[in-house]
Order: sequence, then C-alpha cells, then structure tokens
Amino acid sequence: MQRIFITGICGFLGSNLANYFQSLGYKVYGIDNLSRKGSKKNFYLLKKDGIKVFKGDLTKKLKKTFFKKKINFQAFIHCAALTSVLDGTNKNSSEFLYKNNIFSTIEALKYCNFFKSKFIYISSSRVYSIANLNNVKLKIKNNSFELNKNKFLGISSKGINENFSVKNPLSLYGSSKLICENIVQEYCMLHKMPFVINRCGLLAGSGQLYKNDQGIISFWINSWKKNKRLNYIGFGGKGYQVRDCLHPIDLANLIEKQIKFLKRKKLKEHIFNVSGGINSSFSLKELSKWCDKNIFAKKIGYIKKNRHFDLKWIVLDSEKVKKIFKWKVKFSKYNIFQDINLNDH
Repeated sequence: MQRIFITGICGFLGSNLANYFQSLGYKVYGIDNLSRKGSKKNFYLLKKDGIKVFKGDLTKKLKKTFFKKKINFQAFIHCAALTSVLDGTNKNSSEFLYKNNIFSTIEALKYCNFFKSKFIYISSSRVYSIANLNNVKLKIKNNSFELNKNKFLGISSKGINENFSVKNPLSLYGSSKLICENIVQEYCMLHKMPFVINRCGLLAGSGQLYKNDQGIISFWINSWKKNKRLNYIGFGGKGYQVRDCLHPIDLANLIEKQIKFLKRKKLKEHIFNVSGGINSSFSLKELSKWCDKNIFAKKIGYIKKNRHFDLKWIVLDSEKVKKIFKWKVKFSKYNIFQDINLNDH
C-alpha cells in the first residue's frame, strides 16, 4: 500500500489533501498542532475516516513513536505553516512566525530524510518582490487592473513566472517562505532527496473558515451571506485589485502527478508556480458583482488608504508546471465561488 505523510493535516489545505489521497487508496498519515481555528474539528473528522492523525508540534520534541519506526512513505507533503501575509505584524510576533515556518520546515526535512521519502514543499506567491509587483504597468479594464505592456524579467501576458524578482521587500511572511525554499533546496540536494517546491497562488474553497487574513474569497462570500459590512480597501477604494485562485483539489491532483513523476525521473528544475492563471483571475469588484447576482444585492463601503503589503495585481504564469507534469486546472473561479457559497454554512 502506498503511504504519504502530511504536516498541517488538519488545516484547510492539509485536510483536503488527506481526503483526496485517501480516495485514491493511499494510507494517509499526518501531524498537526491544532493551533488554528477549525483544526480540532478536522482532527476528529479525519480520524473518523480512518486517517492516522497525530497531535504534535514539529518545533518541539515529539513523544510519538511513529517517527521512530521506518515506514515506506512515498512522499512528505509539508503544509504546516502560518499562512497570512499579516503574520509577524499582528498578534503573531515575528519570532513566532519564523519559529513556526522555518523551524518546522527543518524538522520536516529531517523526518523526510529518515524515511527516505520525496519532499513536497508548499510555498507561496508571496515570495515575489512587493516593490517590483507594484511597479508592474497596469491598465484599468472591466473594473479590474490588467497587465499593460511590460519589460520586466519574469513577466508575460500570462502573468509572472518563476524568473520574477524575489528581492525584498516581501513581507515577513514572504521572507519566511523564501528562506524555507532555500533551506529545502540545500538540504534535499545535500541528502539526495527528490523534492518539489510549489509556489501557490490564492488557495480557495469551502471549509476555509472565512478569515480575512487567509482567504479573501471565502471571507468575502461568507460575509456577504451574513450581510456583514464589507469595504474595498486601498488603491482608491474601488475594488480593482486582482488575484488568481486555485482549488485545493486541483493542487492535490498536481501533487499526485509530481509524486508519480519523481518515481520515474529526476527533475531538472524544482520550483513551480501553481495557480489558475489569467483565466482564474478576478477583481474584488468582479467578485462583488457575482455575489450581487447569486446571493443578494448589497452596497460596499470603501477605504482609500493602502495597507502595508497590499498588492494591486498578482497573477501567476503556471505554464512550466502544466507542461512538465501534464496538469490542467479543472475548477474555474466560478466553480470555486459556488463551492464556497453552497457548502459553507
């Protein structure tokens, strides 16, 4: 039987990956410190479904003996991390952020090496330079910021690719993910461990608990359903800022392909943008129009002043990962909007 291990298994992404791989016949194991809202509920749901979930913190000494017994894991998928660009600037201190994101990655690599597994690291589009992104030439079309003609290295009509600048400023969160990327590369090359780094766009779908610091689509739609006050914030307060999105099941399908690929071949490149791209991009204004039509009509407030780390536009060019792994996105942005609308209560 094939086995995988998932860190952060009780989070939004981790729990989706666990259910997906179990449905394929994998024996799924995972660990979570249960620090995030909703993780305890997922803990009991996953255990009920026969998934081996352990409560533990990778940044602390683990008492569980499952790490002392060698099991043939096909892959370690490292999802455990603080996930908000605001982390390190809000109630979570910079020390707490770096401890959770960096130290946990080092420990996950050590365990992966012990089991001689493949390592899949979940990174973020927030490793890309804020300054360079905000200097990208944009135009306004259909209530959205869109790309204009640009000569930046690492940018095309399909978005920013893996060659785009990762120079600071990034945010403390973004810098923690970039540091982890470097650690993963150095460690895996030293120990000859097969690995992949997936720089993900905005992950979104039902079950994200609609917190505004980790899922703007979920937060927006669920706040709309509850008729809570919403504001367009920054860049004139018009809601033109743009993101692209990705459903966790599409990411799970890609990781399945990556694990199978690494069984047969060695990768020449290891870092990949992973998102829905231009076709899955949307502005907050567009999302609001969808909510007007599919939920009920509602007025949106505005705050013109920009917030630290806000971006006008970020869309990932994922052509490289599509070509190498023969991967396609199945969930459109409208599928994602409807998934959240129908399945979050």
